[in-house]
Amino acid sequence: MARRRIRFRRPGQRWLIAALAVLAVLVLLRHLAMRSSPGEGGPERGTSAAPAAPLLDLPPGERTRLAAFARARLEGGTAVAVPEGGEGEERTALVSLGRSDRTALVAVGRGPSFAAAVAAAVDDLAGRSDEAARAAGVLKIDLVAAIGPERRFDAGGKADLDPSLEGLWLPGADLMLLPEELASRRLTAGGDLQSGRLVRYLAEGPRRIAAVEGDPGATGELYRAVRFDSFAEGGKGLPIQLYRGNDRAPIVSPETLLAAARAGGDYLVLHQRADGTFDYLYDPTADAVEPGYNLLRHAGTCYALFELHRATADGRFLEAGRRGVEALLAHVTGPSPGDAGADFDAIAEIDGEEAKLGGAALAVLAMVEHQRVSGDRRWLAGAGRLARFLLHQQGPDGRLESKYFYGEPDDRVFESIYYPGEAILALARLHRLDGDPDWLAAARRGADYLIDGRDAGKATADLPHDHWLLMGLAELDELTGDPRYAAHGTRIAEAIVAAQRTRSRHPDWIGSFYDPPRTTPTATRAEALVAMELLARRSGRDRRPIVEALLRMAAFQRRCQLTAVNALYLPRPDRAAGGFRRSLTDWEVRIDYVQHSVSSLLGLREILQRETAGAP
Repeated sequence: MARRRIRFRRPGQRWLIAALAVLAVLVLLRHLAMRSSPGEGGPERGTSAAPAAPLLDLPPGERTRLAAFARARLEGGTAVAVPEGGEGEERTALVSLGRSDRTALVAVGRGPSFAAAVAAAVDDLAGRSDEAARAAGVLKIDLVAAIGPERRFDAGGKADLDPSLEGLWLPGADLMLLPEELASRRLTAGGDLQSGRLVRYLAEGPRRIAAVEGDPGATGELYRAVRFDSFAEGGKGLPIQLYRGNDRAPIVSPETLLAAARAGGDYLVLHQRADGTFDYLYDPTADAVEPGYNLLRHAGTCYALFELHRATADGRFLEAGRRGVEALLAHVTGPSPGDAGADFDAIAEIDGEEAKLGGAALAVLAMVEHQRVSGDRRWLAGAGRLARFLLHQQGPDGRLESKYFYGEPDDRVFESIYYPGEAILALARLHRLDGDPDWLAAARRGADYLIDGRDAGKATADLPHDHWLLMGLAELDELTGDPRYAAHGTRIAEAIVAAQRTRSRHPDWIGSFYDPPRTTPTATRAEALVAMELLARRSGRDRRPIVEALLRMAAFQRRCQLTAVNALYLPRPDRAAGGFRRSLTDWEVRIDYVQHSVSSLLGLREILQRETAGAP
């Protein structure tokens, strides 16, 4: 059947349609220019790895001069004159002043130059803060770089914008909200303006405007998306250029890695309760601790605190780890009454129904690390009883059962990817401490089962990124000299390095894994590569790809850590500081996110220190 063809009754209709098509293309191009970075759907591998350029083409050193001028005028008042210059076109700048125990003050300034706009915003801040707050608070400057066309919230009350990269301007109220305000206070959800949260946020007093009448989204009011060129005060007078509110290119050095790890430890100490447990899941956007707990991750957190004490000699971390282990010991339970002849201790879950292989393994790791850093043998016998539980869970073929049941078993068998590797590492390190050959033999059987069973026949790219196993293999390689352990560890490391994102349209995604990327999958793989670097160093393998991958990982992890700059608009920046978020756009902080990042950053620090010292 022939296709029906559209006939134009008048010649002018052709031109009208063509003109409308051209107009649609122009509008689309303008929209794409405003949305120069894609959403969270996942960047294609192979796109540019270069950091996204700042949005404004400012003269060299201009951001440094603006940051210095803002600080001088904030503390010196209007006697600090506005630098000359300006093209006559009105410029807009937002300046924020951090406050550790509450959300930052934000001011909007306009003027014939960015310097004049910054001055107007700073003068506003000076009138709303005291001398102590002005001296203590970090300054962040957001220069308006592009403003999108006027739009109306759609019928569902949604705006078309990426809240992690674009701000929202409500012209009716003349309220211009920064991307970091939208993201860190969850003022939009899927583009839907959350009027209740906005009301509560403005009631905290960060802005001149105290409220917005009604619900702009529900009433379909006008809005405009805004892009900013953002930077904040940094060390040595140099501003930190920001992307998504985070340092575009964080410095990775032994000093910065130790500072980041220490900040993570400070977060854990602050969030430890009187009974030795921790705020397991903290929502910094609402300054709220969420319900739930996980003893396995609690044990891992104690282990990281002891590692921090070894790196810093800070007694607070040692004491916090000890209190954490004491809290863990309250859950030590012997065999089930029906398990005749068994003799071990396990870490029973809070409901008392089961014990996990990984819970006992991480408890042993924490106890061994405690003795390693302190010389205190108080838990050596207890570690041995927990290790006997690991042996109880091992079959003749070396396979390690993930769970032990005090009540009814699960309907479906649960087999953890990571628990066996945790047990192998714990047994190897306990053997290193007390010399018991049973621990080493069990660790070897467990490793052999994973190599010859679980991972047998898999292509390198298909191997699980089992960081605990790779750490255990590094221990077994040194203890036994068996080349199979180094060979398998090398394959796991190759799989990790090959899967790492090295190119992305999102410059802050580089170094990470998954779409969108998350903190802990990056940190755990970094722990694996730290162990692999040690293996490679012993065997003379090329370590450069490993170290380069670790440097990229550390930069990503540092962007995910909450600092004085990216936590500015949270209700309690001081309670969030040092925590590691789930991702760049998911702000929840869990103790294991912190634990794994602390451990991996400390491991990379040791590598860089050895390189600096020229160690072989």
